[in-house]
Amino acid sequence: MTVQPEIPGVLAPGAVLERIAGGFTFLEGPVWHPTAHWLLFSDIAESRQYLWTPGGGVTLFRQPSNQANGNCLDLDHRVVSCEHATSHLVVHDHGGKRVRILADRYEGRALNSPNDVICDSRGRLWFTDPAFGRLRADLGVLRGQELPFQGVFRCDPDGVLTCVARDFQQPNGLCLSLDERTLFVNDSWGPTIRRFDVAGDGSLSGGAVWATVTGPGEGVPDGMKIDIAGRVFCNGPGGVHVFAPDATQLGVIATPEKSTNFCFGGVGMRRLFVTASTGLYAVDTLTQGPPLPPRRRAEHLGDASAG
Repeated sequence: MTVQPEIPGVLAPGAVLERIAGGFTFLEGPVWHPTAHWLLFSDIAESRQYLWTPGGGVTLFRQPSNQANGNCLDLDHRVVSCEHATSHLVVHDHGGKRVRILADRYEGRALNSPNDVICDSRGRLWFTDPAFGRLRADLGVLRGQELPFQGVFRCDPDGVLTCVARDFQQPNGLCLSLDERTLFVNDSWGPTIRRFDVAGDGSLSGGAVWATVTGPGEGVPDGMKIDIAGRVFCNGPGGVHVFAPDATQLGVIATPEKSTNFCFGGVGMRRLFVTASTGLYAVDTLTQGPPLPPRRRAEHLGDASAG
């Protein structure tokens, strides 16, 4: 357990970050299912994806996962995953089987290694495409890049793939503002968070540095989320850094090992689940993550699956 310092509006004095599961190698990509009440996460190095449920512990969801990294839910509440080994963005059916490749190439060239992904209220998927899965054998497959840049992409519901930004060193985590008019993208090698304006057609403008993520401890900008008050949370040195809407740093949720990603979940979306190198952690907060859009499809998709 790690006792946390107070972060007004975010953590109460004495809040405790607890380790709820361990024994992993390199965790990433947690996502909470709001009706099935499970947490899905990836172990990139072991090429596995797992489900965690309150009171039920951890169960295997998919193996091999093609060294999947980031995950999100689409508007049908299906899991969308970024695969390092294949350089694919994919969507899953109930049991974790890959049923469809959503994106794999841009202008005839293979993507680098899709890293993190989010879904907006129109069903558009936004994802980062750094080169990490091509640079380390434990996190992907060693191979050269086909694309001459590391960028950010938007995959529309009709399957059209658009590169919306390409001037990054290694783009990683991303999140949208509550009104979806602003896209925040961090650069692990920056180490910065950049702010883009989002037009109605999904194109981006701006891109100035919004915040720098520095401090003592191990870690780089990685996962990123927003809460209902517009505060931006971002992995960084020492844990999860919390920024006010004006980019003022409010504090750091300290982790005992290098943190990689996180998500809101649990009752009322008030619990913060954090993935780290070998463990899964959780802390109760005073805030909450924004609710997911209502499920688009009418049929039931299953309580213990990634429908």
